[in-house]
Amino acid sequence: MSTIAPEARMGNDIARQFAHLPEDEAVARIVTHVSTFWTPAMRERLHQLATAGSPDLDPLVAGAAARL
Repeated sequence: MSTIAPEARMGNDIARQFAHLPEDEAVARIVTHVSTFWTPAMRERLHQLATAGSPDLDPLVAGAAARL
């Protein structure tokens, strides 16, 4: 059984909500959501996952992490 970091799981859930939008708009909305509702520690962990190239992150989430 693999374990996905909570930030990856939650980020991927958010990405699914915006997947119907054009990529740039979806990424912008994920950035807004994460900036508004996540703690600094959660944002830092997401950034670390994206920087490490975690295969668990939806590409939209990885794109958003780069903009945070």
